[in-house]
Amino acid sequence: MFLKYNIFTLFFLGLILVGCLLPGSKLPKASTENLDKVIHITLFFMFSFSAIIGFIKQSQFPRLHFDAVKYVIGFGVFLTVLTETIQHFLIPRRSFDLFDIFADFVGIAVALGLFMLVRGKEKCGF
Repeated sequence: MFLKYNIFTLFFLGLILVGCLLPGSKLPKASTENLDKVIHITLFFMFSFSAIIGFIKQSQFPRLHFDAVKYVIGFGVFLTVLTETIQHFLIPRRSFDLFDIFADFVGIAVALGLFMLVRGKEKCGF
């Protein structure tokens, strides 16, 4: 049941991990300035929005169902800090970037904002 509703969540999580954990030498050079920030925002938006919807739809884990928004925000923040820290210490030719963290947070916030717009503030568990 969980996988049925969270296949997109896992797909976008995989894209985030692959993109953030590739060595710098394997990344393509962007011809557009700040394209990486747009990618960060987009991936974290897609991950967060699909996770909120998937967690609410699944019934296998009741806490995830009822507190989906809180879990997604918490995990999203953890994932953001973890990937940047791993890039800094373990991945060749990659570094810690506060603007990447900010872009990730923007993606999470936009997903939360869209969810609140669609479902209403009272459905968010705040």
